[in-house]
Amino acid sequence: MNGLEIRGKSVLITGGCGGIGLGVAAEFANRGLSVLLADRDISGAAALCSANPNVRCIEVDLGNFSAIDAVLKPLLTGNDAPDILVNGVGISPKYSPTGERWTAWTMPLDHWQDVLRVDLDSIFYTSSLILPKMIERHAGRIINIASLVSRTSGGGVAPIHYVTAKTAVLGLTRVTAQEAGRYGITVNAVSPGRIDTPMIRDVPDKVNQSIARNIPLQRLGTPKDVAGAIVFLASELADYLTGVVIDINGGMYMA
Repeated sequence: MNGLEIRGKSVLITGGCGGIGLGVAAEFANRGLSVLLADRDISGAAALCSANPNVRCIEVDLGNFSAIDAVLKPLLTGNDAPDILVNGVGISPKYSPTGERWTAWTMPLDHWQDVLRVDLDSIFYTSSLILPKMIERHAGRIINIASLVSRTSGGGVAPIHYVTAKTAVLGLTRVTAQEAGRYGITVNAVSPGRIDTPMIRDVPDKVNQSIARNIPLQRLGTPKDVAGAIVFLASELADYLTGVVIDINGGMYMA
């Protein structure tokens, strides 16, 4: 994929300083793009930033819209707004402070709202901020990171607020694609399965091993697996793709 022409010179990745985001950032940076990572904790990207002058980080709480207005809005609405937006932020707290698993009837409203605000509302908001500039340019790529749970309900592993948010991301992707297509903008999503990142390590290792054994490709996914699909969606090969969801799960789910 090294020879791919990427449709843009700059990319903003929200939630980009850990797990999948770092893998995506490295792929874009290796292709010469200017990469900006926005996250609440940027320490995880220190090594990548020091090794690659094309990558820089900005600290922002993506669940706080006043913070987004103060930190990201000037970047998303100005003349130097990124050509590509990857909405990758996501949190998935599964347990109560006492170690009990959240259910639909035990989850407090504030926990529900916290996850929806980060995993869904922030994607809508950052997209709404950058779209006017993309419309002005008559070009742009938005790529949203959903999840396998949006297809399967999580199989009892993922909590209800996370499943709900990621399912809604698919609807948001389709409607935005429909509305923005006339302006030369594509909006797509990727739906990763069980990817080997810190997010999946809040369950016992035997759970992940059991899941891996039941994947047709017999392994967990990697951030590089996801990054490849995202780079493809940002490239000239995906010029006629919009409103689609690419499932990246090793065969766990086959539509």
